[in-house]
Amino acid sequence: MSASKESDRKGKPSTEVSKPTRGRAPSEDGSAKGRRAGATEQVSLFERVPADKRLAWPDIAAILSGVVSSLSKLMGGGIVAFYAGCQMGGVTVAITFALSFVLTYLVGKICFREGLPNNVVSRFYIFGKRGSAAGSLIWIFVLVGVLAVGTVQLGNAILFAFGWEGEAARWALFVGISCVWVAMALFGTKVIARMNAVFVVALFCVMGYVVYLIAADGQLADAATHGIMIPGVEPLEGFAYSVNYAIMTSGLLALFAADFTRFARKERDLVPISLTGSLFAIVTYVFGALIVYYGFQQSFEYFSAQGMDAALAANAAVTNPGVSLVLASGGIGLAIICLSQMKVETSNSIGGANAVSNLMNCLTGHQVPWAVAVVVANAIGLAFILGNILDQVNAFMSYGSILTTSWCVLLITDYYLVRGRMGIGERGIEVGMPEASVNWRGVGTLAVVTVAGSVLYATGAVAVPFLVVAPASMAIYVAVSWALRDKVRSGQVA
Repeated sequence: MSASKESDRKGKPSTEVSKPTRGRAPSEDGSAKGRRAGATEQVSLFERVPADKRLAWPDIAAILSGVVSSLSKLMGGGIVAFYAGCQMGGVTVAITFALSFVLTYLVGKICFREGLPNNVVSRFYIFGKRGSAAGSLIWIFVLVGVLAVGTVQLGNAILFAFGWEGEAARWALFVGISCVWVAMALFGTKVIARMNAVFVVALFCVMGYVVYLIAADGQLADAATHGIMIPGVEPLEGFAYSVNYAIMTSGLLALFAADFTRFARKERDLVPISLTGSLFAIVTYVFGALIVYYGFQQSFEYFSAQGMDAALAANAAVTNPGVSLVLASGGIGLAIICLSQMKVETSNSIGGANAVSNLMNCLTGHQVPWAVAVVVANAIGLAFILGNILDQVNAFMSYGSILTTSWCVLLITDYYLVRGRMGIGERGIEVGMPEASVNWRGVGTLAVVTVAGSVLYATGAVAVPFLVVAPASMAIYVAVSWALRDKVRSGQVA
């Protein structure tokens, strides 16, 4: 694509695009294909978003704010505050806001211009068709892992509130909750956006009430100024752990948001969308830190009574903010938890289903019906729970910052720098055209930096692997692309 054509396209609102062209924003041709969303109003992963399915930016911002204002994010606030202390936790929060905004905006702009979700865009740019199986597997494990953790957090809060005990009741509840996520995910993006807007307000009202209770008890100063609360954790160790967790969620937000920024009407809408998502993530972190502190002692005693030792009980108290909310505000807290998780887990189900659809397509060449993809994504999450591997999933999340940020950096580097400034390869996806099987430049770079970053992190050589992974991903991909520039331009390699 020539520079003049590229400059003409940049910044052009999607409403000005009359037909689907390579690399442009969503089509509004109004064709039958563009309206094949069916009763559930879902747009296929492999077609650009038609005009009648695009959304105003507040709707998309509501989806993102709903996702980040969840029990998982409340847990994140507790983790940051308890491991790093409130002062250093504030530094972590500032890093999270800046990184979330930058990654969400840059990745979101790519998916908006292409009109396709992140799995498909990444497939055409950095992975290749077969190679994108790696990206989909990462996405399924990370996002469906978050879905499963949220299901357990909600389930534990319900079990605690009603005093239900026994394995049968526990499994029946988890299966029932998963069925609710499946049903909600079939309502369509616009319905979910409207639902999120209402439930986010309700959630923040009850969290504000909890903060009032903390202040009324005279604990607000302590809740906002305490130091490290996890026994045996050193300051640098705790700060590094909190930063890694925050970075992982920043990369996760950017990739997740890209599945919805493609529905935007104008490119300039991406700024308020990215700002809103990043801001709500930070506010939720702060509320989470306060709520976890307020309910910590009672939560700790509850989990200790389950037979856990002191260390396990303390960790469970931090990672189950739903129990803290129930302790703080009773039935009101439980109701808001349920409504809150309905919005976030519905969106997680959609993201997981997108990854399942892309995985099946890149491996078999067939498109999976949307309802089937949603069921499969939730079945995988339920398998994580029933298989008792959530501890392994949580352990994997420690390395999630390496995978999610490397993925984001690679996509940004390929689109804006390698194919953009350097002109090595073309920008603009032609859906339905022959695809490269594996882009070894992208897959190889991701593999190298992941292994190197994981080893450095596991051995303690690097406390925050992002500091190595991000520049290494960019440098290696640029170097390999430059070395193969003639072959890439001639089409001999992906």
